[in-house]
Amino acid sequence: MFAEYEPTRLIKRVFGVTPDQIASTVLIAPAKSYVAEFIERLQKPLPLGTWFTGVSGFLEDEKFITVLDNVRYAPGMADCVYFLQFAGVRNIFYTGAIGGLAQGMEIGDFILAQDCERGDGASGYFASLFEKAYVCTELAEKTRPYLQTVAEEEGIQLFEGRIFTTDSLAAQTIDFLSALSKKRFLGIEMETSALYTVAKHSGMDAVAAHVISDLPLKGKSLFDNLTKTEKERRTSAQSAIVRALTQAIKAVAE
Repeated sequence: MFAEYEPTRLIKRVFGVTPDQIASTVLIAPAKSYVAEFIERLQKPLPLGTWFTGVSGFLEDEKFITVLDNVRYAPGMADCVYFLQFAGVRNIFYTGAIGGLAQGMEIGDFILAQDCERGDGASGYFASLFEKAYVCTELAEKTRPYLQTVAEEEGIQLFEGRIFTTDSLAAQTIDFLSALSKKRFLGIEMETSALYTVAKHSGMDAVAAHVISDLPLKGKSLFDNLTKTEKERRTSAQSAIVRALTQAIKAVAE
């Protein structure tokens, strides 16, 4: 249905700008706090905003970039990514919070999501039931060195592998999370399977790298109190992953 509309009309309605004001490389985050430092680095900022908000601008006065800063949950991610194709977007980077499920993880560590189990509902509208949601291998290969370098600088770990996307926070019981851990899922979050699925079916490349915000199987869930050190480590890691993604984005952006 939407493909029948003229792209300028679609993008204006969804993002509040014309297609040429959205860059071919986009950074997506669930909240402005994740990408505030990145946005501060943009020259000639142009605010975006209707359904989705953010900023377009020039990174170091040469690379045209768009940052979307309020994309939450699988339905929102699926719609956002679907509409971005009409602006000519080619590369999508995503960073958000993830609950860590593997042994040896600490709050503030990174996870590069290689593939994602589709426990969400939104991605099912864009792919068959048994289709897997995978990262764009080429984009992941370009991103990994920057994540690894920053992780080493910060004294944190970089994990890579399979994660789970869910539509329900309340459904994340200990029994459910323990079962995921036994099946070697590294973490659980609420957007990535929609990102990977819709990007693939819309002809875009996508990669997701997350900060471990909580460790629910160790009594460190979103509903538990973290220590001052853990809070500081998480905040520092959010800044660090944006620094790493900045370098990756510069390497692929026009």
